[in-house]
Amino acid sequence: MYKIFQDRLADKQLVAAIKEPKAIEAALKYKDNISAVILMMGDILNIKHYVQLFHDAGLPVILHVEKIGGLQLDQYGIDFVSKVVKPFAIVTTKANVIKRAKQQKIFVIQRIFLIDTEVYYQLEQSIHHTAADMIEIMPCRAPDFIHKLIQVTDKPIITGGLLDKIEYAEAALAHGANAVTTSNVKLWRKPINKR
Repeated sequence: MYKIFQDRLADKQLVAAIKEPKAIEAALKYKDNISAVILMMGDILNIKHYVQLFHDAGLPVILHVEKIGGLQLDQYGIDFVSKVVKPFAIVTTKANVIKRAKQQKIFVIQRIFLIDTEVYYQLEQSIHHTAADMIEIMPCRAPDFIHKLIQVTDKPIITGGLLDKIEYAEAALAHGANAVTTSNVKLWRKPINKR
């Protein structure tokens, strides 16, 4: 699935964030504009079904493990994700979850909230020590910081949050983001690509 993700990401710089069941149908409808989906809903009883639905449609699934009802983020929970749910990747804000997931050889995206410059400078200093495979910067309206960050790391950067206009997506991509993530279905309707 990693190769599929890389190929789709090279062609489509949009990751659809799925926060409610009705967004599933829209993501499938606009799948030709989407590189992957981030599942941010569901519970331990239905999440495997959702993942399989997207995989069957050829869309890689990134599971936001902190948003899945009933999922414990201990070793058993990560084993369950790896061996039963089988998403392409996970996204998390938690260093201990990153460590457990990497032990299971799961592709990990570390979500970081840039709430101020202090957080950015801490990230700049620590980014070389994270085991995550990719970084997600929130919110996407920090293109200057995205540009600065790509100067100090070779880890791919995606960004999302507060994305309600195509111009914000284009600015993030122009400043070096590999993709943008959004739950805004209106933005899924057309391809969003680097210019």
